[in-house]
Amino acid sequence: MTMEKLDQALSEPSDLIQAIQQESQKFQEYYLWLEMAMPSLFFEEVSRDNVMLITHSLMGFDLQDYFSIINLKSASIVLCLETPDADLRILNHYTSYGIKNYQVYTSNISFPHIKARLRIAIIDFMSAGEGSDSLFPDSSKEILKQLVKKENAEISDLDFETLLIKISTPFLHSLPIERLSIALNVLFKAQFQDNCQYEVRYEDNWQKKDSGSMHLILAWRNTPKHNFLYHVAQVIYRHGLSMRRVNATYMDPHEKQSVLVMALSLHGSNGEPVWNVADIPDFLREIATVKYFDPSDRISERLVNSHIISGNMGNLLKAMVNFIHQTLVHLDANLYTVENIEEAFYRHPELTIQICEAFKLKFAPNHCDYDLFLETRKKFLNDVSQLDTGQENNDMRRKNILLQAMSFIYYTLKTNFYRLNYTALSFRLNPAYLNDVPFDRQKKFPELPYAIFYIRGMHFFGFHIRFKDLSRGGLRTVYPEQLEQMIAERNNIFTECYNLAWTQHKKNKDIPEGGAKGIIFLKPFDQIDSDSQILKRELEWSNIKPQEIKNKIQIFRQEQKIEYLYQSQRAFIESLITIVNCDPDGKIRAKNIIDYWKRAEYIYLGPDENMHDSMIEWIANFSRKYHYKPDRAFISSKPTFGINHKEYGVTSLGLNVYMHEILKYMGIHPDKDLFTVKMSGGPDGDVAGNQLLNLYHHYPHTAKVIALTDGTGTIRDDQGLDLSIIKELFYQGKGICYYPPERLSSGSFLVNKGHRRYPSAYIQETLCWRKVNNEVIEDWLSGSDTNHLLRYNLHKTKTDIFIPAGGRPRTLNETNSHEFLDENGRPTSRAIIEGANLYLTPSARRFLEEKGVLIIKDSSANKAGVICSSFEVLCGLTLSEEQFLEHKEALVAQILERLKICALNEADLLIKTHQKTGEYLTSISDQISSKINQYTYEILDYLDSLSLPHSSQDPMIRGFLNYCLPTLIELFSDELLDQIPEHHKKAIIACHLSAYMVYKRGLTWSPSIIDILPLVLAGTSLAK
Repeated sequence: MTMEKLDQALSEPSDLIQAIQQESQKFQEYYLWLEMAMPSLFFEEVSRDNVMLITHSLMGFDLQDYFSIINLKSASIVLCLETPDADLRILNHYTSYGIKNYQVYTSNISFPHIKARLRIAIIDFMSAGEGSDSLFPDSSKEILKQLVKKENAEISDLDFETLLIKISTPFLHSLPIERLSIALNVLFKAQFQDNCQYEVRYEDNWQKKDSGSMHLILAWRNTPKHNFLYHVAQVIYRHGLSMRRVNATYMDPHEKQSVLVMALSLHGSNGEPVWNVADIPDFLREIATVKYFDPSDRISERLVNSHIISGNMGNLLKAMVNFIHQTLVHLDANLYTVENIEEAFYRHPELTIQICEAFKLKFAPNHCDYDLFLETRKKFLNDVSQLDTGQENNDMRRKNILLQAMSFIYYTLKTNFYRLNYTALSFRLNPAYLNDVPFDRQKKFPELPYAIFYIRGMHFFGFHIRFKDLSRGGLRTVYPEQLEQMIAERNNIFTECYNLAWTQHKKNKDIPEGGAKGIIFLKPFDQIDSDSQILKRELEWSNIKPQEIKNKIQIFRQEQKIEYLYQSQRAFIESLITIVNCDPDGKIRAKNIIDYWKRAEYIYLGPDENMHDSMIEWIANFSRKYHYKPDRAFISSKPTFGINHKEYGVTSLGLNVYMHEILKYMGIHPDKDLFTVKMSGGPDGDVAGNQLLNLYHHYPHTAKVIALTDGTGTIRDDQGLDLSIIKELFYQGKGICYYPPERLSSGSFLVNKGHRRYPSAYIQETLCWRKVNNEVIEDWLSGSDTNHLLRYNLHKTKTDIFIPAGGRPRTLNETNSHEFLDENGRPTSRAIIEGANLYLTPSARRFLEEKGVLIIKDSSANKAGVICSSFEVLCGLTLSEEQFLEHKEALVAQILERLKICALNEADLLIKTHQKTGEYLTSISDQISSKINQYTYEILDYLDSLSLPHSSQDPMIRGFLNYCLPTLIELFSDELLDQIPEHHKKAIIACHLSAYMVYKRGLTWSPSIIDILPLVLAGTSLAK
């Protein structure tokens, strides 16, 4: 266009000028409407620039279907019509953002030409550079400090200043000083506790103040950013409420233990005050547990969001789903998936309602009616039996699921479900539940346990199973690193827990405690991925360089993995102790728990897979803090006030005894004859690392370790690894991948699992060091070649002895046991000493034993660890921590000597019986456990109705004292008699006499234990 034509267009009226005039007029109309319709607070808090943007957006509001989004750099403005679900419609667009402020303003009158009012939401997002960038006014600070200290005297001046520094300035200025003091208090408490810390204040003058009628201020440690406020809004909406205002910030937002603090102003979505609209206790229970359960699953979508059941009952069903899946997976793993179990609940909502009602009648403190529960159960069973949709297979599947749900309730004896706040749901079940499963229970679970605990929390579920009232066993966490591994492991958690507890029970034959095991199955993958993406966006907004962002994300992911591990373990322990912690009279200390068991339960734990020293200390301290009877003896292997298994190599001490004795039986004298070993588990492990150390110390010139696989890689050297290097790796806590490749012999290799490269987007290669003609060569292996070596290197290498001292249960099973054979069908090792529990399945053991392999079963081979822990429990119940430390050196020496004797006693009986009868060693091991436990139970039954005398001269008490360590007998005999509970003393007497008789007399000696017990009481020596 020429300049002349442009001048002409501007000098004459045109469409452009008319459009500008119309837009100006329209802008003026909507701006004036905002001034008239919006509350005064809107213009006080919203910047002029944002008001201009909002006015512009309103001009085309109808063309945008009355939903408009204005995107800013680190904020958004959303305009919509006021409806009960308005917050959900808004926040659904921001599930992948960390939200620090959510402020809503509602017009006082309807929007033009529409009956609904206008709702304007201002959303501010988290950013990496957030901090307190201006000082809090001194005049207000002193008042605030006094208010804070009035609520919590534990908060020091330094604590107060730290809280102010770590909270963003906008949040500090967003609340009235009274509510800010509450926020600081709950924030302070949330730093040290995992459960939601919250306070509620009601606004009686809500009409005059034009505010919400209820203020909820909460703080929560390690709260996910992804979807969190949206999930909170879902709960609020379901309870008939709406959010008038939300202010939030994170303390240490990018640290491993960030804390969210949030202040919500709530009101009834119908305009009524909260107390006229919602069941407030039910609402608060759901809010305080919202992060533990997925609110977007099908139970929520089909049953909770449609108001068929409450959100809390939805959480109950979600907990049931995992439990039922662990049971019915044995009936048909493909049919009874998690998804199909969920489907059964929402496919028949009328029956699901009965399930929820039955649970309420049995366990709700204010509605408990056991007779009515039984009537409800009876009607439910009748209704399920008549279920008929014309699809027989579907009906049978759903019937089994629904019946298991009712069985779960029927056999549950106590639960923390009705606690006002918790970190996980916990249930104590009568093991008779297993008698009602729709398959032959004895094929999968041959012996009924004494107790089953089930715990379901955020990203995890777990079990604790014990086979005797007084029991102990380790707590392990199964933490898969990949989705495929998670799916493979998930089906077997209950079975693994049962089998490990049963193995432990056989292993514990020498000690007073029966067998137990706890397992946590943790899977937080999606949450870590989502929060990593949010962090990445926040870092990008802060103009941080890409490489620095990458490094920060990597550190964040590593820290979050550890934090989720610790958080799940803390939640498991807290929820377990809540339902077993009793007063001396046997009454549960925690409120809102209906207890049908009505007996004290003293549980003893030990460390296992993924249990770190810091968590062992936390567990011991938690038990003491809440006055649980076992006190710090609740968990063994404490670093200072306990006997750390790895530090003293207690499990491997016994393992080495069995290896030594079996080599002698094979005709190899290990002190002077060369012998070859292969091992699973690395130098950084407890059992494997200490056994490698044993080989270095006891057989430096005769032991040749030629193959080893651990979590970091796999190695093969037919000339034998340098044990002095292995020793250094042990003390440095490093895996086998750190073995120097230049020290390999020619023809050897080392695969480093952690060293990978990616030649293209879909190709991954792993580093393998090879020694060829005395030269170290880098060989990059494909994924298939890497997995081949990791799978076959260990099992195919020929050695005298194989020691599985690490690795997952069922590694050698009925489908792959042939991999342990060479090209001629002969086993690649002559003997196996099972340092790791359940590495071989029973069928794999039998297959290899039939091929001539000598197998020392796990319940024999690694029992020294549990014996040590039992003595640690005894010391913990008898001595103060100061006394224990004073005598620790002597006590440890005496325990180590006792471990050798216990291992030698059984090794001798195993080999002699095998020589005499030709029976398999694993069968003999089971017979020994069975015989000792049989005698133990007979003696316990006999002693049950008797009161033990207190005199140390009494034959029975002498039997108790003779079991104890010399230092305890010599210096603390009074404490032993006074402080060890009677049931514990009886268990010691029973196991001590039983083990002595079996090891001394053998398996064929079968008198009635009750017949010979009077001889013991009369002081007759059993050795005669």
